[in-house]
Amino acid sequence: METGTVLFEITKPPSSEKVGEKKDLDPNAGRFVRYQFTPAFLRLRQVGATVEFTVGDRPINNFRMIERHYFREQLLKSFDFEFGFCIPNSKNTCEHIYEFPPLSEELSMQAGRPRTGD
Repeated sequence: METGTVLFEITKPPSSEKVGEKKDLDPNAGRFVRYQFTPAFLRLRQVGATVEFTVGDRPINNFRMIERHYFREQLLKSFDFEFGFCIPNSKNTCEHIYEFPPLSEELSMQAGRPRTGD
């Protein structure tokens, strides 16, 4: 957040499907994103994220997005966002600012990050 550096950007490629091909699509395609960072990422104190999503022809009730941050299979932080109702054919943007939790001494050593505070 302090430098405005973009750490990663994920975009969904434009749809090239033709009418009638929807039955062959994976219904979970685009629902999960996995990214990996270097240990230097864990030295950051605060990170901002912007998520943009579009809604199709039908309204969505009780839309929920769950985000989990792991380090070496250990859950560091979990976020559960409930958007409620989403208007059909809408483009939606949501911004988050994350404060990173302090890592334990053991995890800090694994990440090559000096331990700061308790």
